[in-house]
Amino acid sequence: MGCVALCGVLAASAQTPLPAYGTAPNMTAEPTQPAMSPDGPGRQPPAPASGLAGMAVPAVVAEAMRAAALAPHEYGVAVVPLDGGAPLVWHNAEVAFNPASTMKLVTTHAALSLMGPNFRWRTQIMMRGQLVGDVLQGDLVLQGGGDPKFVIEDLTELIMRLRANGLREIRGNLVVDDSLYDVGDAAVEAFDGDRSQPYNVRPSAALMNFKATRVSVRPQTGGLAVDMDPPLAVPIVDEVKLARGGCRFGIAGLSIREIGPEDAPTIRVAGQYSPACGEQSTMVAVLNHRQFIHGFFASAWRAAGGVWEGRTVVERRIEPNLPVLLRWDSPRTLADVVKDINKYSNNVMARQVLLHTSADPQRRRPATLERARATLNAWLEKRGLRTPEIVIDNGSGLSRRERISPASLARLLIDASRSPHAPIYIESLPVVGVDGTMKSRLKSDPVAGNAWIKTGSLNDVRSIAGYVDAASGRRYAVVMLINGPRAQSSGAAQDALLRWVYSSN
Repeated sequence: MGCVALCGVLAASAQTPLPAYGTAPNMTAEPTQPAMSPDGPGRQPPAPASGLAGMAVPAVVAEAMRAAALAPHEYGVAVVPLDGGAPLVWHNAEVAFNPASTMKLVTTHAALSLMGPNFRWRTQIMMRGQLVGDVLQGDLVLQGGGDPKFVIEDLTELIMRLRANGLREIRGNLVVDDSLYDVGDAAVEAFDGDRSQPYNVRPSAALMNFKATRVSVRPQTGGLAVDMDPPLAVPIVDEVKLARGGCRFGIAGLSIREIGPEDAPTIRVAGQYSPACGEQSTMVAVLNHRQFIHGFFASAWRAAGGVWEGRTVVERRIEPNLPVLLRWDSPRTLADVVKDINKYSNNVMARQVLLHTSADPQRRRPATLERARATLNAWLEKRGLRTPEIVIDNGSGLSRRERISPASLARLLIDASRSPHAPIYIESLPVVGVDGTMKSRLKSDPVAGNAWIKTGSLNDVRSIAGYVDAASGRRYAVVMLINGPRAQSSGAAQDALLRWVYSSN
């Protein structure tokens, strides 16, 4: 898909030209303080660009910010009509902020442009050995293709196809080739120290089910039942203690961790649980990638009537030209995946997509984070969107390093609105009051159903970015980035901005 020349993409009417990009702090180092204010205590925000001083934050929004004890230098706002004309709001618009998950807007626009919305991931199943009747005398080889959403339904269908092709027993190992991504062996990030959170899962070319399972606790006669969905062929050590009385202890208070040796892990569930709470469940990231694939595949293979007692081993750079038993093309296109990423803010999917922009399987050249960053920066440069303050880390926004200004993000949104994949991109965003991460916000307000807004949230960071169709019929790119120790209190101000834009001319 060709690129569109986009120099001056925010060029407005001749009467009120938008400024060229101004000087902004280059925040390449990871902050050491929890607060994410771009200017720091006691520093004054930069003066607005010439001609934009009157484009201040609306009074209703400024008042909501004051009520939340947020200082003017702790947030930036850009509201720009897509059809040209002066910005409605331009406050700290050229200052670099941590965008949290609104950085996914950059990643997904780039991926749709570079890979095409109809791209599909391929997972290959090969064999190393001889197929004698319905028995494979050797190893089954799974070559990961980087599919960011290879889930239990996919594995079940893949296994049924293998079984339908006559394979019943595997007398060898499951060999996993994850060499398409060169990202190291760590399975989770140390972002906040919680290894059990699915948002901390790191990419893998053989990612399965987001390396996560739903753990359920269900009261039953004589105690509690602990289950996993999808099931994993890994023993559960149930150390949950009953807490009588009312619902005081729910599943959120339980510790769910893997224990034991590398080749024989177990999942330990411990803590107190009140039967009065009824059945509760939570998604949990468990095991490392190899262990998870083993438990995931073994459970599904046996459930389909297959026989296998081998091990799962990771081998990078398997020998070429192994006999192919099955080629699995994802039932989801990149367009489908982008919708999941933006509507539900899935971090590991976004990270996989960013990595895949630099993959070169034909030349057996693995994707790396460094090459993926370079690819994204080159794409921004080519489209006239590269500005000095932008810092790309992993593309998901789960980062203390990533930076972008409201102005740059607004320019990107306008660029996306003029691209061949504009309908796919805009429809991937949460619809205010309708779905995704905006489903419960502004449901009874006139702006509901008329705005497509990506949200972002980290400790000390809140953000919204997307499009608003005003009652006047004009469409606006809207960006608000908040960095500071009271950012979590900015929800009312965010909603006030969306209402105000909807009511604008």
